[in-house]
Amino acid sequence: MTASLRTHAGYLGGYLRPHRKVLIGSFILSAVSTGLGMIQPYFAKIFIDGVFLAGNPDPLAPLLTALILLLFVGFGIRVVNRYIYTRYSARMLFLMREDLFAHLHRIPLRFFTERKIGDIYSRLASDMADIQALITDTLPQYLFNLLTCLITAAILFWLDWRMALMSLAFTPIALFIVFRLRPRLMDLGRQVAETNADIAHFLFESLGSAPLIRAYDAASVEEDKLRENHSVVLGFLLRYQVLGAVSGVVPTLFAVINTLVVFGYGGVLVLEGSLTVGSLVAFSIYQGRVFGPLQGLLDGFLAAQKARVALARVREILDVPPDGTGDSPAAAPVPDSAGGNRELDPDQCRGEIVFRNVAFAYSGEAPAVRDLSFTIPGGKITALVGPSGAGKTTICNLTLRLFDPDAGAVLLDGVDLKEVKPAWLRKQVALVSQDIFLFHTTIADNIRFSRPDASKDEVRAAARAACIDGFIHSLPAGFDTVIGDRGVRLSGGQKQRISIARAVLMSPRILILDEATAFLDEDVEGRLKATLKDLMKDRTIIVVSHRASTVHGADQIISISAPD
Repeated sequence: MTASLRTHAGYLGGYLRPHRKVLIGSFILSAVSTGLGMIQPYFAKIFIDGVFLAGNPDPLAPLLTALILLLFVGFGIRVVNRYIYTRYSARMLFLMREDLFAHLHRIPLRFFTERKIGDIYSRLASDMADIQALITDTLPQYLFNLLTCLITAAILFWLDWRMALMSLAFTPIALFIVFRLRPRLMDLGRQVAETNADIAHFLFESLGSAPLIRAYDAASVEEDKLRENHSVVLGFLLRYQVLGAVSGVVPTLFAVINTLVVFGYGGVLVLEGSLTVGSLVAFSIYQGRVFGPLQGLLDGFLAAQKARVALARVREILDVPPDGTGDSPAAAPVPDSAGGNRELDPDQCRGEIVFRNVAFAYSGEAPAVRDLSFTIPGGKITALVGPSGAGKTTICNLTLRLFDPDAGAVLLDGVDLKEVKPAWLRKQVALVSQDIFLFHTTIADNIRFSRPDASKDEVRAAARAACIDGFIHSLPAGFDTVIGDRGVRLSGGQKQRISIARAVLMSPRILILDEATAFLDEDVEGRLKATLKDLMKDRTIIVVSHRASTVHGADQIISISAPD
């Protein structure tokens, strides 16, 4: 077993182990069901030799009764086993997806800047679906087919070992064909998965920019791109299916060989009197039962290769270590040295922020900030100004500890943010970013996102503070108005004020406004500044803006220049 297989087995084993008793019980039920199914063809031998050819009708009724009971019992066991297996395997798969989702929220944000969102979504949806199919469909069917082949082979040897040897003589050649095709199938499976991920990203990006595409009348260009992508994936799929069809020649060759064995050699044995007609018929039925399971084993092999590719793609994400800047109860604990474990007293938090010789660069890019040092006093309004590319948004992200500096330190009231528990920090600092994200839900739910337990009155108070309550009350559904994907039904200023209301609802010790009023007119901006100044009295406000009206009235202005 390769290291990769051991890794995959260990990963799946961690989810299978808690349910091993149920799975063992399911395995036993599957074996019993398969065994009962194997008994039924033997009745053909008994009916032919012991009843029809012997001219003895007495056993007919009891034999039919026994056969019907076996059919019903076998069917009942299969249904119960399928229910038990599906119930527990589905739980395992849901837990796997939940853990992967939780892990994505804990790994460094740089990971998302380097990957296509469509590829990440494909791993959560398509690849996890392939893994689910492996556990819920492929493995139980593979087990059933394997047991069927083994039991059938044993019965064939018991009925006539010479014909059985002839029937199974092709097996080594079949295994050679399958294992020769395996590496190519693995490679094609990986290429199909990666191409599908590219298509998923393209669809996300194209549909998300529908207004821009229509504005430039570029719909036909996008359609051509999709056709090109489909052409590529079709090529991979066709090659995959051709190789799969080549592997499918194995059961066909088995059928040809076994036809010769049964009607050629078996017929001679019957004519010689060394084999009964009933035994030949039973042998033929059992032999026919090998073909379906054999094809199932080959199909299961192909599905397993596809799932193995999916597992490898999922493991790529799970192998990314958490960066300690986010914590999730569903995930493994982060060492204190990475995630921090200190919680300052919120009532004594002055909100003083110090950047000490800070340097930071996004992956593969030039430094966003370099050797940056300044102090933002607690309980005051500080404005950050500077040209585009100077690193103002990066400063906001570092203050919220969405990223950690590559060098230097960011301190809150004299404590390095790396020593502070991230969950606590993010209850004290609220960021209203220039890149506003609103969910496809109601206005109330979007505001309440920062505090899911907030009451209706608190939500309304936050809306008043953000100067958006008048607009909301003018809507027929008020706070229950659904605003569309990313707030598509709202103007830029309305989206900004809802985002500000969301931050105000937190009642943070530090409020960061990163170009948060860029879409507001001066009158609304003036009222909003007055309200926030009153609400955030003795608390820290950081304002990032290019507009002179926005930074007017700040207690301190820090000018940031672009790094050399």
